[in-house]
Amino acid sequence: MRPLDLRVPLDALIGLLPEVLLTAWVLLMLLVVAWRHDTEEDVHLAGWLAFVGILVASAALGVMALGGAHSAGAPFMVAVDDYRFGGAAVILLSSAATILLSLRYLDRQRLLAPEYYVLVLLATIGMLLLAAAEDLIVTFLGLEVMSVAVYVLAGFDRFRRSSAEAALKYFLIGAFASAFLLYGIALVFGATGATNLTEIGRRLSGAPLSPMAGLGLALLLVGFAFKISAVPFHMWAPDVYDGAPTPITGFMATGVKVAAFAALVRTLLHAFPEAGYLWQPVVAALAIATIVLANTVALAQRSVKRLLAYSSIAHAGYTLVAVWAGTTLGAGAVSFYLLTYTVTTLAAFGIVAAVEHVGSRTVMIEDLEGLFSVRPGAALALSICLLSLLGFPGTFGFIGKWYLISAPVAEGQYILPVVLVLGSLISAGYYLPIIMAMTMKPTRSKESHRQVTFSWAARATVAVAVAIVVVFGIWPTGPLSTVLRSAASLAGR
Repeated sequence: MRPLDLRVPLDALIGLLPEVLLTAWVLLMLLVVAWRHDTEEDVHLAGWLAFVGILVASAALGVMALGGAHSAGAPFMVAVDDYRFGGAAVILLSSAATILLSLRYLDRQRLLAPEYYVLVLLATIGMLLLAAAEDLIVTFLGLEVMSVAVYVLAGFDRFRRSSAEAALKYFLIGAFASAFLLYGIALVFGATGATNLTEIGRRLSGAPLSPMAGLGLALLLVGFAFKISAVPFHMWAPDVYDGAPTPITGFMATGVKVAAFAALVRTLLHAFPEAGYLWQPVVAALAIATIVLANTVALAQRSVKRLLAYSSIAHAGYTLVAVWAGTTLGAGAVSFYLLTYTVTTLAAFGIVAAVEHVGSRTVMIEDLEGLFSVRPGAALALSICLLSLLGFPGTFGFIGKWYLISAPVAEGQYILPVVLVLGSLISAGYYLPIIMAMTMKPTRSKESHRQVTFSWAARATVAVAVAIVVVFGIWPTGPLSTVLRSAASLAGR
């Protein structure tokens, strides 16, 4: 594929092909939803249309990636490189899995509103823009498009007070995060006269950061820390994850994090590569506080969704360990770990959604007792996912954590890897009791777990995800080499 000059409208259209196609598909879906929105069949139609939209965007992304699409000269507004393609692929994977897991779940919970799938696609468009952003204005636009859709999705279960509370809380905290990010962008623009990441990096090179630019960088970090739910900006996450519909909880724990981390890494490496002496201590402090606090508080949780919420916060801390390195190896480790985490977490939330009782607020650990004797496949799959999140050898999660540790060690940093390992050891204290409840305790009654049902789409999604966790936990060469090659494109401009 020829180099794309993104200042030319046709080339800009080609450079944004997945996002443009998905936006056109959303407009088409709105017409269909306005016409058919009453029955279960209408909701299923919207769900499958949304899934086809994700496939269309994925095909466009594949054509760009396999065709070697790249920008002519310095990137303008959006990046066209392998790092963007890798992040977008994981985001589309998260969206597709969320749609498949939602098909039966919405029927069971009587959430018959096809607009749900339109919102999932809108959130996906925002995430894709975040992963592609080479300009702080695009970063802000992508963040807002994603966030507004996710605010509504978090409160989509209008029959539950906790869902409305989650949406309101997420909206208020999200507004604060957007304000911090916007003030950061304004200060960086005031200090450099540019919003393009590459141009900012060029103008800041060769001299110490001015106080205005330093304050702008600090506010940008605060805005991103809210979105990845790093301590002390994490307080919204447990309540929001607990109140949102379970497939959306998985979507927030994976897609939102992938997009935010992709934008964070690109911003630090392109705009502030020589200011590591300023942002590395901050990232290290955020990582340590996040790992320690999230793992400690998770030990006291009995709700599986809240437990996975704190687990999600802890994994954000693990990922920050590789962000600290500020190198191509670190960026590759971040991408690889986000892939392992996304696959594993989506499967775990898919099983939790199937176990959840109709109208129930959440699933307690006690509700899983004896699951293995009634639904051995579901119990085994959830056990594998939890072991992968723990970082048990032989799983995809172990390989991911290995490379998270490798990035700072290559830079001579040993404190963060030690904290990561200790945090993983603490996490055994809340992952293993779930496995013990499923496999070593009897069911509470003969009727326990009889309501656990998977649609064929959800069963296929969970089965494929668990197979990936096992196979790539033993033979990770393929995805690892792809991810490291994509990360190298960050430095190869």
